Amino acid sequence: MSNRFHFYKNDSVKEVLLNKEFEFFYHKPTLLRMKLHKGIYKRSNWLYLFWYLFTFGAYRILYIKVKNTHEIAHFSNIIPRFFKYNFMNNSDLQIAHCFTYKKYRGKRLYSFALSEINNRFKERIIWIGSHNSNIDSIKVIEKLGFKKIFDVEKRTALGIYCRIDE
Repeated sequence: MSNRFHFYKNDSVKEVLLNKEFEFFYHKPTLLRMKLHKGIYKRSNWLYLFWYLFTFGAYRILYIKVKNTHEIAHFSNIIPRFFKYNFMNNSDLQIAHCFTYKKYRGKRLYSFALSEINNRFKERIIWIGSHNSNIDSIKVIEKLGFKKIFDVEKRTALGIYCRIDE
């Protein structure tokens, strides 16, 4: 599988409203509660520990849950710049590793999450990357108004993303 990703930057991102059956909140990690969802990616606990250590606990997670329950429907990670993303400036943020649970797909939760994060941090540049084969994600990103800037490739054991100049 290719290690190539398309990277987009917020431009004129459209506002998306959240369906009334859901509510959202931002989670600030602690060493004992780095995330609130169950692992869906291999080694996800290591990934969150890595982010916690290298961002000094500065990443956040936007959670969308079913109203009046604890059931998580979607999450999106918001990560500040650190060594893996050398194309980002110090004040930039990146939206990464977003996931909507299968039974909640088709309810525009991913669209809302990107729109909400953009609105919440509107004074900052927000990057979002998507694997070049993730057509559904790319459609949402582009439809919302994020603009493709360049492609990157994961090139090292540490997963450093290097810009591909075409």
